[in-house]
Amino acid sequence: MYLRYLHYLQAVIEQGSFARAAQACGVSQPAISQGLKVLQGQFAAPLLVRDGRRHVPTELARRVVAEGVPLAQRINALPQTRQSAANRKVLRVGLTSSAALVCGPLLYSTWCLPDSRRSLHMRTADEGSLLAGLLRHQFDAVVAPRPRKFAHSDVAQWPLYELHPRIYARRHHPLVRARSLAQLQGAAWACVEPSVSGPVDVLTEAHRVRGLPVPSMTVRCADFASMLNLVVQTDLLAVFPHPALLGAATELLVPLRLAESLPLYTMWLFQRNGRKPLIDPGVFAPSG
Repeated sequence: MYLRYLHYLQAVIEQGSFARAAQACGVSQPAISQGLKVLQGQFAAPLLVRDGRRHVPTELARRVVAEGVPLAQRINALPQTRQSAANRKVLRVGLTSSAALVCGPLLYSTWCLPDSRRSLHMRTADEGSLLAGLLRHQFDAVVAPRPRKFAHSDVAQWPLYELHPRIYARRHHPLVRARSLAQLQGAAWACVEPSVSGPVDVLTEAHRVRGLPVPSMTVRCADFASMLNLVVQTDLLAVFPHPALLGAATELLVPLRLAESLPLYTMWLFQRNGRKPLIDPGVFAPSG
């Protein structure tokens, strides 16, 4: 049983709705729904019952929270009790895939190089899972897009840099000269499995605001590396949020020069309040 789902149930009971629980937990409403669905699978009796549009907790749900959440909190605290002063030499950062490629070298140079005893532990996931991990003290910092309406009294946040997503194709793709989204209708697309709590799918949003049919995804990939390999070798189109994700394939791909631009979004740095930040947001400022 995932311990965070107990916290989701507690948040729903305390906040009164899935939407407010999602905001309190720093995840999306679908993440709350999916978590409670998994949690419900552990019990024969219902945890929540419908009353019109509301989900009302049962007595079982209140018992589960009363008995389970304190246990979950003690389990989550175990890594902290084992953490000695020497482990303050370890910087634990959660990042989305593109942030890991863009920020990884900078984190290494600013954290590890000044002190050879320091080490950097990076883990990638979707922004909802990362922020939930930050709240559970699993990370010292998170670099990710900010979920809509995310705000938490225990979390400080700073904007770092703006992402400019673009559509890419292999260099000799039949649609490489397309100049509008309308000319891409019927194309085959690849995408990375969507985050449960991230910004709006920029490709979908770009089509919807222009009244165009939303493209269907032919291939859903586990990560950007596998998607990149597909786009290089096939006629699939894909959106990459940052050129750093292209790596050595930069010469093999072409960004489509469309009249329409995709929606922009910002990468943020998140750290917990209450102690001196281990990462100075100023290190991400552009040089020169």
